Amino acid sequence: MFEIMLAGLFIMAASLSGILFTTTYASNFLHNKLDALVSFSAGVFIVTAASLILEVFHITESIIQTFSLVALGYVAAALLHIALPETHHHHDNECSEKRGARKILAGDAIHNIADGIILVPAFIVSGGLGMAVALSIFIHEFLQEISEFFILKSAGYSTRRALVTNFLISSTIFIGIGIGYFALASERLESFLLAVSGGFFLHVVIHDLLPKKAHDHQTRGANIGMVLIGILLMFSVNLLLADSHTHEDDRSEEVH
Repeated sequence: MFEIMLAGLFIMAASLSGILFTTTYASNFLHNKLDALVSFSAGVFIVTAASLILEVFHITESIIQTFSLVALGYVAAALLHIALPETHHHHDNECSEKRGARKILAGDAIHNIADGIILVPAFIVSGGLGMAVALSIFIHEFLQEISEFFILKSAGYSTRRALVTNFLISSTIFIGIGIGYFALASERLESFLLAVSGGFFLHVVIHDLLPKKAHDHQTRGANIGMVLIGILLMFSVNLLLADSHTHEDDRSEEVH
């Protein structure tokens, strides 16, 4: 449980990404490279989603059951997006023109709770998978918090108030960790939560992260290249963490 709490704190640190915009160089760099960074995070999420789905298959030993559960997670994520579109705002400044800051903050809180729920089964399966999932969530949160910082500033928040507000909202990840912790009191829910997590990750990739239509072939090629870099980097991280990737025989002892 201790490492899950540390992972939650690590992800919370992403909420302070707006502080980078207090320096001109970092602000200009992120403005110019945000599309590339989003494409990079897509590659990271693709590998993480595949890892989660593979874990489900190891548990269920059924392709049909695995993909049925993953599909359920994907549909659940899609329905959540339709009902509460603020849970995944696009990483650009247009968000401030479309939705109020309060709705964005409420959606972000729900999104953080979902992230916390995802963390728990990943760490229960193995520390390696948990760290990979935590890193993926951190990268995505870093980019999303940049967008949220712009929204809050546009809504009239001071830099300090925007940073403090983002940090407090990010703490809702521990609500999700608590929900995931108690949900896994039943081992039968492990494969279900892992599969639903994989479905959520796939939805984020397809809906929120994959490169959109670019104005020119060079930009499109660069974005695709960043997706591939993200895939290669996360695949390498998974290999490095493979030694700790062993299934626990007494998972219930870790949960209780």
